[in-house]
Amino acid sequence: MDGMTVLWIVVALAALVILVALIAAATRKSSKRRADRNRQEAYEQEQQARTSAVRAEKQQAAADEVEARSRKAQAVADEKAAEARRLAAGANERREAAVDARNESEEHRTRAQNLHPDESTPHAASWGKERDRSEDQDRDGAGWGRDGQPTDEHWADGQHPDDPRRRPWPDASKSEQPDEHPKHSSH
Repeated sequence: MDGMTVLWIVVALAALVILVALIAAATRKSSKRRADRNRQEAYEQEQQARTSAVRAEKQQAAADEVEARSRKAQAVADEKAAEARRLAAGANERREAAVDARNESEEHRTRAQNLHPDESTPHAASWGKERDRSEDQDRDGAGWGRDGQPTDEHWADGQHPDDPRRRPWPDASKSEQPDEHPKHSSH
């Protein structure tokens, strides 16, 4: 081997070493750029994850608030429904009591009419019923007020023979006879 060949081999080897060094440097630079890009993308992904997490927390808080309002509204609705049921039950009880009271009144009226000795008295036919002013006058001209008391002086003293206040009570042994009418009681 002569000197020229050795020189060419040395130059070729130097070029090869330089070429390998350049390739290695380029690869290193490329991988560094890739790592920087990956780092930047990872950072951006982390920021987006944080933003998404904050948004998710806000959405969860809003959902919790809406759910709490929904539960409160449901509780109010349940309370109102229970109150409505109580009121309806109370109304039914009062209706039943009114029917019972009407039936009892009708029974007393029927008993009174059956026990009353003189059905022709002005008061006997209309006990417990509303009368207008024209019905307040009987055949003798005596007037009876809305409170069931006589409005005519002829009847006011309680001495008229048809005055129901003068009638003895049908069963004096079972119930006490009431005192004289308060207007006519002796003071």
